[in-house]
Amino acid sequence: MDYASASTPPGKRVALVMGNSAYQHAVELPNPKNDAKLMSETLRAAGFTVLDGENLDKAAMTALVDQFTEIAYDAEVAIVYYAGHGLQVDGRNYLVPIDAQLEKAAQLQTRTIPADKVLGALPPDPAVSIIILDACRDNPLARSLAKVLPASRSASMGVGLAPVQANGQSTGSGGLLIAYATDPGAVAYDGKGINSPYTAALARHLTTPGLEIQSALTRVRADVSEATGGAQRPWHNASLSREVFIGGDASAQAAQTPATDVKATANTSASSDKTDVNWTVEQKLWEEASKRNTVAHYELYLQQYPNGNFATLAKLNLDQLKTVTTTDVASVAPAGEASASASQIRTAVAVPDDVKLTVGTPETEAALNLDKGARIDLQLRLGALGHVTGGADGALGARSRGAIGAWQRQNGLVETTYLTQQQHMFLVVQTDPMMPQIRAQYEAQKKAATALRKAQTPARQKVVAQQRVKRQRQQPEDTFEGPVERGRGGMDPAGAAFAGGLLGGALGGIIGNR
Repeated sequence: MDYASASTPPGKRVALVMGNSAYQHAVELPNPKNDAKLMSETLRAAGFTVLDGENLDKAAMTALVDQFTEIAYDAEVAIVYYAGHGLQVDGRNYLVPIDAQLEKAAQLQTRTIPADKVLGALPPDPAVSIIILDACRDNPLARSLAKVLPASRSASMGVGLAPVQANGQSTGSGGLLIAYATDPGAVAYDGKGINSPYTAALARHLTTPGLEIQSALTRVRADVSEATGGAQRPWHNASLSREVFIGGDASAQAAQTPATDVKATANTSASSDKTDVNWTVEQKLWEEASKRNTVAHYELYLQQYPNGNFATLAKLNLDQLKTVTTTDVASVAPAGEASASASQIRTAVAVPDDVKLTVGTPETEAALNLDKGARIDLQLRLGALGHVTGGADGALGARSRGAIGAWQRQNGLVETTYLTQQQHMFLVVQTDPMMPQIRAQYEAQKKAATALRKAQTPARQKVVAQQRVKRQRQQPEDTFEGPVERGRGGMDPAGAAFAGGLLGGALGGIIGNR
């Protein structure tokens, strides 16, 4: 079979890219909007016309899908990419807009976008259609929906997304491919960098010239599996009738080169090799910059590649880092509590998936073996983020428990008011940039309080001495002629009678209450 002639023909190539991060009724996802920007840049560089949007509510998301439906109708290749929250019920998948509130069963139909609507937006044969879903993240909205669904439906509500069979979707020479960030029914990682492991791997391989899409996705799977220690394994299902080269068909380009022009072919080959090497170097430098996520690394990338493939994203991240760096930490309120402005400078650290999936209990917190100093440190860290603990005294009472619960709720964790080892480590990472100043202010307050107590001690002693003398002067003079007769044990008769009355009354009360 002549694979060159059977590969994707040149023609209209369109893509719809959506990334939802700023959820109004669930914890914000740091990476989907960054992932969407990266995919938009990658596909535009490969010659696609891209419709994109980020942080879309239900109305905006519906309008964008409708617009794509019209534009993609006569396309040769159409791609839909979505990053954000998704869920499955009864084997059907739903994409979640940022304004979705799932507190009633009917809201599944009224507040989400069924994946079937996205399938319906794809062009008919002979087009090649591709859906890429990086939407398998841990989803608190799915848990709230499960509580209000009938028992029969909540039982069928799975983790992550359900598989959609691509077989039978195509009868002509085109076809359909559906790619997922992880295996069906599993949870994908949002990632600790600025992009999810899945989308970062897609950007590396999907548009490689001469690399067929299913081979590219095999490389993506290998990269993500390695990056996550085998915890996440991307998956795809396809019913393609021909090979698809998103980055261009290298074999077709080679076939068009005149065989007699050996010198031109050699030059083209050398140029291609040079381009490949340059792209590899740029890619490695970008991966290192995005992993380190520092001003110096992004500036180094931009110095080497001012107009590189990731230049726009590097500049955005650089601006964000500089904004955070120049923000001053607000002064600490008494006993380690932060003021309102201090709570607004929380470090932008994504909540790792292992932190989300563990639930705090008295036992998990006891395993931390927090001594008094460590408990004080915990209270200072919570206070630095604006959570009121009632003071940094090392006693984790009701107010400190409330502060732990508020921190858990704010980070999308199960609110138990008790920490796990993973949660404690995440809190430490989240607050470390603020702690030198927080501790310095706490120590200064302690010294000031100690100095004040020492200064007040002589005055307090003087007042006590004066009160003692005053009481002695107010006592009546002894007018008895002889010594007072005392009973056995040294107590005078009046005192003994008084004590006996008290004891008898107490015993009578106890007996009467039985």
